[in-house]
Amino acid sequence: MVGKITAIKDGTFELARMDGATITVKLTDKTEYRKDRQGAKLADFKVGDTVFIRTEGSGDQDLTALAVAGRTGNGPGGPGMGGPGGGMMTIGGGELGKDFVFGEVKSVDAPKITVLRPDNVTQTLELNEDTSLRKGRESVTMADIQVGDHVFVRGGVQNSTFVPKMVMVIGPEQWKRMQEMGMAPGASKPPADSKPNRPER
Repeated sequence: MVGKITAIKDGTFELARMDGATITVKLTDKTEYRKDRQGAKLADFKVGDTVFIRTEGSGDQDLTALAVAGRTGNGPGGPGMGGPGGGMMTIGGGELGKDFVFGEVKSVDAPKITVLRPDNVTQTLELNEDTSLRKGRESVTMADIQVGDHVFVRGGVQNSTFVPKMVMVIGPEQWKRMQEMGMAPGASKPPADSKPNRPER
């Protein structure tokens, strides 16, 4: 889930969710923290930060945070996507997890696929008869989506659930370009910049 921290107290985060609801998420000694794809700690997060939280529990009342991920700079031009809302990964005015989802397919259990997003959150998407599937310019079917594929999914939130409207299977070259633009994980230096370490004799 994605939300803005409104309070940190008594081992909990209070979050204002994108749909306007305020929820409380419990933190434990097992909660993992990441910021800018690096290991972090609770002290690195503050009120006003926008965070992605992987939770366990049911409903909105009894949730425990398994992992909390954030980015430095929630304002314009923050690291990552750049431009307005740099801290939230935005593409064409959309918001990750709310307007679109992209990442690596971790499991396929028709009609559901589970995608590992660049913020290290896994999100399960349930496709329906209205979801269009494409690979390049060709229409494909659910059977063409394999574990390990990279996908870009457009959609919207209905009743607190992300509903996919279009799934694009991204080829290796296009995924590489997204990495180079800082839009995908692994967006460090291109391999061409690195020289192999030769063992000294």
